[in-house]
Amino acid sequence: MLSKNRIKQINSLQIKKYRQESGTFVAEGTKVVLELLRSEMRIKEIFAVPEWILSYADRFKNTIITAVNAVEIRKLSAMTTACSVVAEVYIPKPASKPGIRKGELCLALDGVRDPGNLGTILRIANWYGISTVLASNDCTDMYNPKVVQAAMGSAFRVRVDYCDLPKMLSEASSMGIDVFGTFMDGESIYSTDLSNGGVIVMGNEGHGISSEVSAAISRRIAIPCGCDSASAPESLNVSSATAIVCNEFYRVLNQKK
Repeated sequence: MLSKNRIKQINSLQIKKYRQESGTFVAEGTKVVLELLRSEMRIKEIFAVPEWILSYADRFKNTIITAVNAVEIRKLSAMTTACSVVAEVYIPKPASKPGIRKGELCLALDGVRDPGNLGTILRIANWYGISTVLASNDCTDMYNPKVVQAAMGSAFRVRVDYCDLPKMLSEASSMGIDVFGTFMDGESIYSTDLSNGGVIVMGNEGHGISSEVSAAISRRIAIPCGCDSASAPESLNVSSATAIVCNEFYRVLNQKK
């Protein structure tokens, strides 16, 4: 039986401060935990109901697994519908020197605050083979449980480097790397030369790309709207826009191979 203190400690990982103190985060649900078991992430402990343990016993890799009952798993879970499994996972050490490599397509996020958006963007990046995402320091924490849930395993496969984004992008420009920023008044992405790849910058949900980051952008691009201005929405959701932009880069760059 789990102690009240252990349950309280797992629950505290919903908050960034306590994740930082413990060096761990929570992953919930069968799909996410099975993806976790396939990854290189270090698992501290898995809590699961006996039926789940029996169903997936062949997937475990020397992992500490604690059987809990239905009442206990509900106390551990933050999901609206309680799941059958919750894992406590060690947060990997950050990259010693975040950076952008020439010839690599990279995604950069400026002030993306919504956990669902960040998780979805990590899933999109993973789908299109983008292994590195740069994030401004005011982006939401990638180990927020809602980010981990929305990413559906991609949070374990895509590296997110939190950094001084304007400085990082300026350094990329000085290396001759194209820095593309998405703006309402940019050049249509469908007529822009994307052949050299580079860095794709996506902005905050409400305010777009900040003025500090804009100063480091060399190529302004836009997703054209297909309806007249009177009936057009104000903008696209940032994760939807990221999918469209990444798809166009992927299409163009693969044609060049």
